[in-house]
Amino acid sequence: MERLLNHPVSRATRIDEAEDSVTRVFLPHQIAPTGREKPLDMRLNAVRLGSLTAGYLVYGQEVDMRTTNAFAYHFNMPVQGRARSSFGPVSVDAGPAEAVAYLPDEPASIKWSADCAQLCLMVERVTLEQRLAAMLGRPVSRIAFAPAPQQGVLDVLAPFLREFEGPALLRRHPLAAATLEQLVLDGLLLTLRHDHRAELERAHHIPRGPVREAVELLEESPHEAWTTTTLAAAVAVSARALQAGFRLNIGVSPMT
Repeated sequence: MERLLNHPVSRATRIDEAEDSVTRVFLPHQIAPTGREKPLDMRLNAVRLGSLTAGYLVYGQEVDMRTTNAFAYHFNMPVQGRARSSFGPVSVDAGPAEAVAYLPDEPASIKWSADCAQLCLMVERVTLEQRLAAMLGRPVSRIAFAPAPQQGVLDVLAPFLREFEGPALLRRHPLAAATLEQLVLDGLLLTLRHDHRAELERAHHIPRGPVREAVELLEESPHEAWTTTTLAAAVAVSARALQAGFRLNIGVSPMT
C-alpha cells in the first residue's frame, strides 16, 4: 500500500531527476539502476513535522544507492520487497516492517529489490541527541543504533502516519504537533537497540502508581502552584523519576 499518498513530492523516470528529488528531501546520494526488466519509475511522497521528515520512496526497478556522509539519523523500513544495506564490511537484509538505522557521518550503500518500497524517516541529529540527554539527565554526543534490522518502528510511526494520511487534527496546533513529534522521538529511543538503551531503561524504571497519583493530584487541586519538585515529593519519588514516568506513560511532562 502506498503511504502518504496525499503528499506527493516527485515522480521521475530519469536518474538525475530522481537523485535531485530525493537529495532535496533527505540527503546527497547516487543511484545506479541494475535491473533491466522495467524502466525507472521513482515516486516520492514526503512530509515534515519539526525535526522529523518522513517519506514513502519507490524506484520501480532494482537499484544500487550510495549515500555520502549524512548529517542526521535515518531509519529506513521496507513496506514491500527487500533492501540490503552495507556499512563497510557489514551487510544486513531487511524485509517488510524491519527498520535499519543509518548514523550521521557514516556512508552506506543500499540495494533495493525491484519491488521494494520503503518508509524513510530522517531525524535531525541535534534534536534526537538532546532528547536522549534530557531523558538520561546528562549530555549525549552520539547514539550508536544497532545495525541489525529491528521491529517496532511501524508502531512508533502509526500516530504520525495517521495524522498525515487522514484529516489534519493535530499538526495545525503547535502544542499538539510538538507532542506528536516527541512521541516519535521517545518511541525510537525506547524501542530500538542502541548503546544507551540499558541506561535509558534504568532511568525509566518507575511504577505507574506514582504517575497515576500525581495526575490525580493535578486534577483534584489545579489551583495549587505545582512544580515538578513539589509534585514528586507528594508522591514520594524523585523529580527526575517522575518526569521520566510521565513521558513514558503519558507522553508529556508533568508541567505540560
